[in-house]
Amino acid sequence: MKKKLRAFTLIELLVVIAIIALLISILLPSLSRARELSKRLVCAANIKGIGTSAKIYANDNNERWMIPPFSDSAYSQGNNGIDYLNDDGNAGRHTGATDPGEVANDRERETTSDVAGAGNSGSTAVSVTRAYWMMVRSGDITVNQFICPSSGDQADDTEDIDLYYDFVTYNSISYGYQVPFGPRDTQPREGADNRMVFAADKGPYYFAGADPTAGFDTGGPNGAALTINDAPRLWRPFNSGNHGGNNNGEGQNCLYADGHASFQRTPIVGIDSDNIYTLMTDDWGQLAHGRIFGDSPHISAAKNPYPGQNALGNGPQAYSSTDSLIYP
Repeated sequence: MKKKLRAFTLIELLVVIAIIALLISILLPSLSRARELSKRLVCAANIKGIGTSAKIYANDNNERWMIPPFSDSAYSQGNNGIDYLNDDGNAGRHTGATDPGEVANDRERETTSDVAGAGNSGSTAVSVTRAYWMMVRSGDITVNQFICPSSGDQADDTEDIDLYYDFVTYNSISYGYQVPFGPRDTQPREGADNRMVFAADKGPYYFAGADPTAGFDTGGPNGAALTINDAPRLWRPFNSGNHGGNNNGEGQNCLYADGHASFQRTPIVGIDSDNIYTLMTDDWGQLAHGRIFGDSPHISAAKNPYPGQNALGNGPQAYSSTDSLIYP
């Protein structure tokens, strides 16, 4: 007598499928979170490697980190400083002489001369990311190391690296740098306070139209201004977009002057709780949280062409060397 084979009923199959679907729905967020945390660790390793290379560079260059050529006269009294800003919102692609300091502008030239035909006599319009490209040209860092795996950026595809002096586009670099265009004490250098932030995931202010600074007035509980004690989730619009997306950043990896890197859930880090993506205003002492609020670079570029200028008084000698400004 043949044995009758036992088969699953349709209901039993549906129950099994439902259980599997439920398990997947439970596990997927955890797997996704684990994947992001893994990417965050890779990002931290990248930025720490940049710091290590910068320190090696400083050993051979009078204790200074990478600084592309620029005109010292730009930060003299009465001048407006170096134009390192992108002012046309065109994804970092050079379109003409009206956007001098943006990433990729005139990248085939070592510096943009102040006087036409005067060669490389110095410039008042220099992209901040040229400092990083100096390390790429020297062979100390590859272009891949400048990409945060959570950002969606793509590594620079330039083949003849030695022919250029900057990245090909804003989307081919994931990290900002302490704006190096100013007096020695505001530049990345050995001997700086170890609490200074010299590099980090790029900030939220590169495009002129992207300026969430006003949110400080209403971002806190019950419409109050944000403070250093508010929950990190309230600070998300002001973080780097690399980890979580624009206006929803979970935080940023920060590189400190002593070479260590750590992930910070708000941009309020460093000396005196400085917002690393904004400039101190010249009247910051009249504000309850001047270093926390700051101004986006696009707002106060004319007043503060380098970090902290005139924040503690008038005149180019009255700058504050404790203000980190990471750009872009």
